[in-house]
Amino acid sequence: MKKKDLIVIIILVLLIGGGYFVFQLLQGEKEVVEVYYKNQVVETIDIKIDKVYTLKGSYGNFSLEVKDGKYHAINVECPNHDCEKVGWVNQGSSKQIVCVPNEIYVIQTGVEDNIQK
Repeated sequence: MKKKDLIVIIILVLLIGGGYFVFQLLQGEKEVVEVYYKNQVVETIDIKIDKVYTLKGSYGNFSLEVKDGKYHAINVECPNHDCEKVGWVNQGSSKQIVCVPNEIYVIQTGVEDNIQK
């Protein structure tokens, strides 16, 4: 392979990669999680925005901390705290947080164009 061929290949790879990156930025899509209470969506959360959300469950309060594209349950009022033991859930994970006594569960829904508040 000649030096010119290698340069052309490198330029093409950089252009394709850059184009993909710009395409992703222009779409403005957000990675979100949905919080369900009694099988109804009560909160849709953008996990790129650091914040603590507190919701009222069947047993007591349930808090979800979002930080650096990750989230976890904190300060949950329930007898066993299994949902807190799940730990941090990373963006893109299929892991779910379930608080049975509060009837709350949190799942990532992937990419959405609009976030409902």
